[in-house]
Amino acid sequence: MFDLPAFCDMNIFDMSVAHGGFGFWARRTTWDNSCARIVAIGLFTQPPPYFGNPPVLADIYSLTGQMKERAATLPMPGAYRNWLQIEEPSWATPDVLSPLDDPVLRARLSRLERGRFCQASERIRLTVPYARKDEAKALGARWDAVNREWWIPQDNPDAKRKAVRLGFLRTKPGEAQIR
Repeated sequence: MFDLPAFCDMNIFDMSVAHGGFGFWARRTTWDNSCARIVAIGLFTQPPPYFGNPPVLADIYSLTGQMKERAATLPMPGAYRNWLQIEEPSWATPDVLSPLDDPVLRARLSRLERGRFCQASERIRLTVPYARKDEAKALGARWDAVNREWWIPQDNPDAKRKAVRLGFLRTKPGEAQIR
């Protein structure tokens, strides 16, 4: 259905700038039978090419138009050679597509942005083995890709108790234990 070139010299953020915002279509070079409509992008806070690596939400469809996942967080939107901007599929009609001004999208993006802008002093760092990342997610922990660490908000006592119970609340050398 789509002929894919060997690589692309733009990432999702570059495509957004070229397109004038979200609402465009893309494919990941490793996807065989899927395409994505970029439905929301967080704030650009730094210069190109990564623009501060804001979250990107996309509706994922099969190449024949079946919805696979709604408002999915797009993995590695800043990566080059992974994403290709494509033409809107012929089946993409307003009755099939979710509206870009959907409040559900705004709420999801807002939650992702809150975690992104939470100050380091408002965070409790966790030690989470990769094999237990799903447990960390279940207690409300968030992954900070820049610092490569899991964290929970300082003002969430329930998450703190769960983190202690799971053994995730540990100290690093030179760091005080939080109780």
